[in-house]
Amino acid sequence: MTAGALPKGFEKGQKTTQSKKAGADKTGLAIVIGMISIGVIVAGLGFTGVIPIFDDILEQTTSAPVMQEKPSTSSYTMQSSMATGSYAPSAGDLYGYLEFHISHGDVKSMIANDRTNTLVIAIYTYDDGELVVDLDPQYIGSFSDGTYFVIVDNEEFNDYEQAGTQLYIPFELGTEKIEIVGSYTLS
Repeated sequence: MTAGALPKGFEKGQKTTQSKKAGADKTGLAIVIGMISIGVIVAGLGFTGVIPIFDDILEQTTSAPVMQEKPSTSSYTMQSSMATGSYAPSAGDLYGYLEFHISHGDVKSMIANDRTNTLVIAIYTYDDGELVVDLDPQYIGSFSDGTYFVIVDNEEFNDYEQAGTQLYIPFELGTEKIEIVGSYTLS
């Protein structure tokens, strides 16, 4: 065979199988690198907040476990009654330190009793309604299963609903006192 001569069965200008395979490998590698680059760019934009793809993930890591969700038939929103400062008020009065909402009534006081681990809420009612209170673990803690014990006018009450640390406690006209018992109270 002379220099520059092609092997038997090959014509001038014909590509070998190896050169075709090498070209396909290079194309596939370029596609994979391009896809990885796009993924890195999208993830970077997600973490910077330009694309809100990771917002739900961050919110879920900070939420408390939900015991039971309240049906969305309510027409009101919980209003904040939080006072400034991170210490328990004098004489165990937590009014202004816990978020709450009451329909068809007024909350007169919220007294924490650390001897009985009870939050005593004195209310005035002018119709059947509901008290929604968000229990801050800084002041009152749940039992080991995440629940609380509720007493309405000195009788055990099981018709309340709980979603995390929020309690939805319905009451009747004339109710004067709602007690929430936990594993501890700080006053």
